[in-house]
Amino acid sequence: MKQSFRFRKIHYVLAATVLVALVIFLMLYFLLKPITTIRGAVVTNGRGCSAIGNSILDSGGSVADAAIAALFCEGVSMPFSMGLGGGFLLTIYDRQTGLVESLDAREKAPAGAHENMFNGSAELSLRGGLSAAVPGELRGYWALYKKYGYLPWRELVEPTIQLCRNGIYVTAYLARNYREKRDLIYADPVLRDIFFDPDTNDTYVEGQYVKRLRLARTLEVIANEGGDALYTGSLVESLVKDIESKGGIITVEDMKNYTPIWQEPITTRLNGNYTVHTTPLPGSGVILTFILNILDGFLNATQPYSTETFQRIVESFKFGYGKRTELGDSLFVEGIEDLVANLTSKSYADEIRKQISDTATSNDASYYGAKTTLTEDHGTAQVSVLAPNGDAISVTSTINQVFGAGFASNSTGIILNDEMDDFSSPSVTNGFGIPPSAANYIKPNKRPLSSMVPSIILKDNDVVLVTGAAGGTKITTVVAQVIVKHLWFGIDLKDAIEEKRIHHQLFPMQIELEEGFDDAYPDVVRDLVSFGHNFTLTPTTNGFSALTSISAKDGNIVAAFDSRRGGYVTYNVG
Repeated sequence: MKQSFRFRKIHYVLAATVLVALVIFLMLYFLLKPITTIRGAVVTNGRGCSAIGNSILDSGGSVADAAIAALFCEGVSMPFSMGLGGGFLLTIYDRQTGLVESLDAREKAPAGAHENMFNGSAELSLRGGLSAAVPGELRGYWALYKKYGYLPWRELVEPTIQLCRNGIYVTAYLARNYREKRDLIYADPVLRDIFFDPDTNDTYVEGQYVKRLRLARTLEVIANEGGDALYTGSLVESLVKDIESKGGIITVEDMKNYTPIWQEPITTRLNGNYTVHTTPLPGSGVILTFILNILDGFLNATQPYSTETFQRIVESFKFGYGKRTELGDSLFVEGIEDLVANLTSKSYADEIRKQISDTATSNDASYYGAKTTLTEDHGTAQVSVLAPNGDAISVTSTINQVFGAGFASNSTGIILNDEMDDFSSPSVTNGFGIPPSAANYIKPNKRPLSSMVPSIILKDNDVVLVTGAAGGTKITTVVAQVIVKHLWFGIDLKDAIEEKRIHHQLFPMQIELEEGFDDAYPDVVRDLVSFGHNFTLTPTTNGFSALTSISAKDGNIVAAFDSRRGGYVTYNVG
């Protein structure tokens, strides 16, 4: 009996010793373990691009350096949406100085362009050399780098050179787009050489790797010569010849004369002490601001899913897109300054609110201020970056249609845009009985109107939201909905992005509901129909835009991408 007690006592002592040792170990582990804090984030659409951008931040690069490196990567990871053959709009915030700027690197019409150049043929503006506008992408990167860059230029290009040489992984999203555009890819020898597997004579599938060796050589030249390589450097003449061989009219002089434009952003103050900074014309920041000003103080934050809320949101969209029909490149539209001042004024938004009924709508486009029809714009890619020092960038880039003009330059491997299709044309008729917008007619060196709205929202000089979207005409309404839901309604950023969406752009005169919206809010749909709205259901995969966003609301950094397209988040930790 005494022996048994002695053994039990020994066991208790051993157990207590182990427990004390474990406690000491855990205390030392948590005391000595470095505290990990999320300091920033990079969100991209393309695989690996957020990690590249974040690696630049970790190397001491600026927010501009990170964005440029991520954009180079996006150009090969999302090759049918953006790249060096396109252009972009950007908003940047420097926290130390408090300066917010916008950069317009959107494509512009060649000097030889004119408003009747397509002779009523929509096809000519969609594909081929004539559809290509002068690309601004690379010179935009260069302008951004010269003003805000820090690391050596080559370090920003090198990761994408290696991707092109080693192969870009084909995700399910890439494989689907290659498959859906198989005939277009096959029709162009250079695209076919890039995106067709020679072993199967078909497009590459998920899990394979696509090498871009032509483009790797081009990027090597760009790394050595800088951002002017495509404009006044050794690449320009061969690129122009390739465009000319496809029927294009872009000249060496057009490339040489292309200049990105630094602009003051469109800015508005909203309830909650938020300040929105977004891109001016030719972007749609003025329309985003107009919509938000209408809705500011006009929505019941305790009833985010009520019929009243959705009715007021839809009507604000209709008024916004009615006014969009009068917009164009501010350098070419006479009197545009007065219109922009009106659309960004709080008093004008007050007047518009008085015209919104909670129980009725109008199906007359002129009631909402529409004087002309609008043009549709198309595919894009969005990159959002928040740096550890509080600087931020939101940038939306595009080559317009999927695979742009439908061909790639043989000498450079660059896929060209079809941005001329974003202009209105007086000789292309429409089915709405309203003429196309003269404000957006083609003129030499003019930039076409865009739905892109890369935006940064501040509160007390700190970033609370970096956001923007890819995906055509719905971009503006999608960004508006996420701002409203996340900042005013307090909905988690990921949920605000993923919830089913609603859209109205006047033409056609119907609400566009994302498939599943009717199941989520059947009573709302019934009520909206009773008010006089028509509606159509659109599949989620059919262009309901896709956001990449970073929230720093309440000091907590949360980044999210849109599952409608997919994307990648890399946090900067320290």
